[in-house]
Amino acid sequence: MIRAQAARLLGTPVTTGWAAFLWVVGAVAVPTAIRAAVNGVVTGCEFTPYLPFVLIAALMLRWWQASIVALAAVGIMGGLFEGTLANPDACFIPAAEMFLASSAAMIAATVMGRRLIASFLNHDLDEAKGGAVFSVENGEVWVSWYGQGSPLRLGTQAKVSEMMRDFLAQEELGKRLNGKS
Repeated sequence: MIRAQAARLLGTPVTTGWAAFLWVVGAVAVPTAIRAAVNGVVTGCEFTPYLPFVLIAALMLRWWQASIVALAAVGIMGGLFEGTLANPDACFIPAAEMFLASSAAMIAATVMGRRLIASFLNHDLDEAKGGAVFSVENGEVWVSWYGQGSPLRLGTQAKVSEMMRDFLAQEELGKRLNGKS
């Protein structure tokens, strides 16, 4: 059960939907506020406040959403702190390139790390040991198949139990009608 939960956590992003959108906005807004607060003290093309937020976004969101955080940071730095995007400071282009390369490396390392850990978790699982595996978490029933993708949510435990009883009753009826016991 713990391996299934770990595989589910690693195989899917932690945050999705509107919550993911809010994470993206927050991952850009918070370091922008930090950068604005130190703007008189720190001068030049400093992307440093954005780096931890890109890493957190890579861990919490999908890779493309974390990439949006990095690209938005470059846009904000170029337009808000470093003149305009059309006429940036001399240091802006090399600093933006270095920031984007660092962000891409963090995002790629996160994606590859997730895949590597997930492959270790699924390494000794073999379909010959069994087909579908059912698990219950917080009253929800999940099904997974050995060596396959992420677990699939079937529904509440009460609803799935009702469906399974119905399925078994139909199977028994089919056997009786066919003369097999």
